[in-house]
Formats: sequence, C-alpha cells, structure tokens
Amino acid sequence: MKRLYRIRLYRIIEQVPGAVLILSDIFSVILSVIASMILSALLCAPVFAENEFALSLAPAFEVPAGKEHFGPGAGAAAAIDWAFLPFMGFSAAGGFSSLSTDAGSAFTLYRGGVCPFLRWRPLDRWTFRADIQAGLYQYQWEDYTNTRPFTGGALRTEFHLSPSISLYAAGEYLWHAFSGTPLGVFNLSAGITLNLSHIMGGEAKVRGEKTAQQRIFPVSYAWYKDKPAATIRVTNNEPNTITGVNLSLFMDRYMGQPELFATLPRLAPGESAELPVTALFNEVMLSLTENVTANGRILISYHSLGARKETDFPIQMPVYHRNALSWDDDRRAASFVSPRDSAARLFARYAASITDSLPENGLPRNVRYAAALFEALAAYGMNYVIDPASPFAEMSEDAAALDSLNYPYQTLYYRGGDCDDLSILYCAMLEALGIDTAFIPIPGHIYAALDTGASANAENSKRLTIRQEDLIAHNGRLRMPIELTLPGEGFHHVWRVGTRQGKTASEERRIYPMRDSWTLYPPVTVPEAADHLPGMPEENEIIKRFTDTAKSLKQ
Repeated sequence: MKRLYRIRLYRIIEQVPGAVLILSDIFSVILSVIASMILSALLCAPVFAENEFALSLAPAFEVPAGKEHFGPGAGAAAAIDWAFLPFMGFSAAGGFSSLSTDAGSAFTLYRGGVCPFLRWRPLDRWTFRADIQAGLYQYQWEDYTNTRPFTGGALRTEFHLSPSISLYAAGEYLWHAFSGTPLGVFNLSAGITLNLSHIMGGEAKVRGEKTAQQRIFPVSYAWYKDKPAATIRVTNNEPNTITGVNLSLFMDRYMGQPELFATLPRLAPGESAELPVTALFNEVMLSLTENVTANGRILISYHSLGARKETDFPIQMPVYHRNALSWDDDRRAASFVSPRDSAARLFARYAASITDSLPENGLPRNVRYAAALFEALAAYGMNYVIDPASPFAEMSEDAAALDSLNYPYQTLYYRGGDCDDLSILYCAMLEALGIDTAFIPIPGHIYAALDTGASANAENSKRLTIRQEDLIAHNGRLRMPIELTLPGEGFHHVWRVGTRQGKTASEERRIYPMRDSWTLYPPVTVPEAADHLPGMPEENEIIKRFTDTAKSLKQ
C-alpha cells in the first residue's frame, strides 16, 4: 500500500499545472505591494522614530488541507519584527515543518518570507495583530526537492509580561504553490517574543517640553520652593499605561541635588499632563551680578509593566541679576529687607547705642530708635536719588517691568537711593533692632511704617506721649508712617507727610507688614555686605539732631 501511495505522490509532485502559475502571479502582486510598503516604511521611519525590533520563537503544529496523502505535522518558526509605527510594521519570518504522508516518509518544508502587519493594543498587556505573508519555500521528500512561492495570512495575540517579554499565540493559513492545486496548511503556534529594542537598552518613551517660563529673581530664590519657576508638559509615548511617575529638577551650581517637584500615580498611553516646576535653589544665585541663562535637566522615572525606566530632557531658565525685581507683587521687596545685613545692622546698633546713652525723654522705645536712625542717616549724608534707568514711579505702574533695587549695604555705600531703596534700608535697620516694620505702596511711590509698640485699643493708646492723630491703626497696632525721600527735613516732618499718605493707603488696605511678607518672600543677605561696612557719622551730630527731634515730637 505504501508503495502505491509513493507512486501517486511522485505523480503529484511531477505535475506543473496552470494553478501553480496562477499562484505565482498572485505571489508577484503581493510581493509588489510588500515592496511598496517597505519603501514607505523606510521613508516614515526617520519621521516617526518609533523603530522597535523584536524576536519571536515558537513551536508549531500544522494540518494540511486540500491535498490527499498528506497528514498533520510539527515544526518551528522564528521571526524578526520591525515596528516603525505604533500600529504597523514588517516581519522577516522563517521556519520549517515536517508533514506526515501516507507513503511513510516525511514531507519537509522550509519557509522564508516577509510579512507586513497591523497591530492594535487596546489594553496595557494585550496586543492583537494581523499579518499578510509572502515568500519562498523549499520542500524535500525522499529524492525530490524544489523551491516555490507561498502566501497566506495570520492572526495573532500577545500578552505582555513586561516591556521585554511577551507570550503569543497565532493561527495562520498558508497557500503553497504545488503540483495540481495549491497545498494549503493550517498553522497553529504559541511562543515567546523578546523586545530587542528594550533589552538592548532602548530609550524610555516619555517626552517632556517646557510650555511656560516664570521670571527667576535671585533675591526670591527661596520662593520657588513652593511656587512655579516654569511649567512643563510630559507625554506618555509608551504603548501602555505608566505608573509611579516622578519628576525632578536639577540645575548644576544653583541646586545642591535633584529636587522632586511632581508625582503622577498613572499616565495613560498618549496622555499628557501640564505640571508646575518648583525648585530648591541655593544662595549661589545671590552672586549673580548679570543676567544668565541657567541650564538644567528634568529627570523622569516611572514604571512600565513592572519595569523601572528613566529619562531626562534639558531645560533652560533665564535668571536675572541679584538686584532685579518686578512689582507684580509689592511684597516681593521684603526679600531685600534683611536684619542680618552686616552694614545695616552695624549702623543701626551704633545709632541705638547713642540714643541709649542719653537721658530718658519720655518717647516710646520704638519711636526713639526710629527717630535716632533717621537723624543718623541725615548726618551720614543720605540722599534721595531717582534712579534714571528704572524710576520707581514708572516701574511700579508696570507689573511686567524690570526694576533694580539696592540691598541695604549698597544704599549705605552709595549714600543714596530711590524711594524703594531708602525704605528697604530703613526697615532693615529697624528690624535689626527688633522693631516691626511695614511697606506702604501707593501709586508711583513706596515708603515705610513702624510699629510704635502700642496696640490700637484706647487703654494702651493713652500711654503714648506723641500725637495719636498722626498714627495709623492697622491690624490692631498703631503704626507710624515715615516718608523717607525727605532726609533733610527732620523726623517730625517726614512723619506728618507719611501720615497724610498713609491714611489713604490704610483705607485701601495697602499696608504690608514685613513679618507677613517674609512668609512669602524670606529676607536674604548678600555675603558682600560685610565687605562694605560704612563709616559712622559724628556722635555729636547725631545727638544734636535727635535732641531737636525729640522736642518737636512731644509738642
């Protein structure tokens, strides 16, 4: 019987009918389509830059159809996949199978071809795929061997264990050009896919870009710990949802280490998130005397199907010089009011010590020190000088304008300044003596106020030895407003001028206590302050001015 089957197989194999030619024509058309798709892929690959390579290995079980004398068999297959788009790619596949025959000896096929495919990933761990296959196969049976085309299609599903490893199952039907009618084969396989791009260190697929930039002022460097210095957008280009996304900022020189500024529990594929970038800057920023562009990096770490991934992208931030400030918030100037400024503290203690050496004059302590400081500055030769490059009257009206303010030691060194500079210096000196101060901004101008040491209730106000009508009640305290742009007019006069302006400001609730402002904009001290200590005015000149002022205050 086997001899009879062998004779019949010989006759089938030796036939070359028109069906083979028809299948060859179909094969040629499919190859032309595949060639066009490969050309398109080569053109698209640099644009989309999604190039992903994977290796698939699997045993296979095959069942022939449409031919007598052939039975089921087994084999193995391997393929290299190239996905140049998230939903499309090509596969170079090869394999072999051995079909049983009625004649007893096995009928062996060796296949090789290219397979364009489309894929869809509806869930994080599941991918579905459809292939079109075309190629050449070689069969061997006893002494016969030949090479002919084959074509077919396949459906496949993958389960992703991790970004590197997947399990897959596939079913395909292949038409092999053969004697008589084509040899059809059902092929079932299950195997493993290795993502070579990921295994060989493929880059993470989360992207970031800066979408907004805030002004960075060194004097407010601590403010950016809780407030955004910039805004970024992060986009998940991974094919699956990512979890545990951590984002940090690092700027060499201006930060000691990377600082975590945002976390995202999850980010779906293709999803983007807008995030504010906060920064823990250090005091090195206070050394900047010119505007600079600081270079940094946004560091991103996350988990993708259980695997930890990391990436980063560069970010540039413009940082202004240490004296720069904008008036979008008048309280920003509080950062310049440092009671630790060496020059201001030395000058304040000098003036206070002279006052303490004089006989008691009945003035409240805070008022006595405030008067002594003002008169000491007048004796020192302090002047009101409008800054021609950035006059406060113009800068304060434009929140976007960039102003330049002096630190207390600088105003002492220059012996003059604009209204903002003089107010900063005076408040810093009073704060160095433990006296609460405040800014009073009005349109085109800013000046200072000090806490008299008395509350605004009637019981305490009776103890004051100065005119209460010229004080401002604010937040339960009696404050004395001081107009500092008239250094030669005497303390009593600048108090009265400040009162007229301050009462209007109080009604508009535009009095900013320094201690409250410091919660947003902490004071900073420039190290150079200790290198520019001022020469002190004559003690006798201060005593003369203060004595005259004390008499006028009690009249």
